[in-house]
Amino acid sequence: MMKDTLRGSEIINIMRSDLLVSVGKEYLELGVDAALESGFLRDIPIVSSVVGLFGTIGSVRDQLLATKLLRFLGQLSKIPQEDRIEMVDKLNEDDKFSGKAGAAILEIIDRMESQMKPELAGKCFAAYVRAEISFEELRRLLFALERIPSFDIEKLADFSTIAIEDSLKMDESLLLAFVNAGLGKNNGGFGGGAIVPTNLCQTFVRLGLTSLP
Repeated sequence: MMKDTLRGSEIINIMRSDLLVSVGKEYLELGVDAALESGFLRDIPIVSSVVGLFGTIGSVRDQLLATKLLRFLGQLSKIPQEDRIEMVDKLNEDDKFSGKAGAAILEIIDRMESQMKPELAGKCFAAYVRAEISFEELRRLLFALERIPSFDIEKLADFSTIAIEDSLKMDESLLLAFVNAGLGKNNGGFGGGAIVPTNLCQTFVRLGLTSLP
């Protein structure tokens, strides 16, 4: 089994920690920039650990990534510690992560263009812990979150129940965004067909991922 990166290993330690419950939503909304400016958030162990992962956070990218990571961890803080530990072990045992779950999670979060998407990613992992979705569904949902523009996410709820005749009237660029994320497909109907929701889209909506926090 391959060994995780240094940052990845630290993220795994944080996810396993009983101190994760100290990450409250009120702190997440303030963001890492507030922690750096005021210093008071550094007294919260998990916040301090995340900030420490990036040193002094000298670049804008590092600051944004640290904020995304905190938002992601905020969702996981609602999961009992023993369930988080079991989840991490399951992720590292899977061939897709091969002992590098922390690095993989960091890479996934880094690629998300919105600071709010990591919270939705956290919801996906929480659903995986509760056995509401499989590991394959988790991977597909995370991929969809990366690919779908954040400003289109709230439109998925209506799209998931749309009639074919109404789909034909929808904006083409919006439909293509759904297809690109694996949330829409052509039904192969007469005259070129229509774009309809996939099973993954139905799962996306069922897990409450259609509204940004």
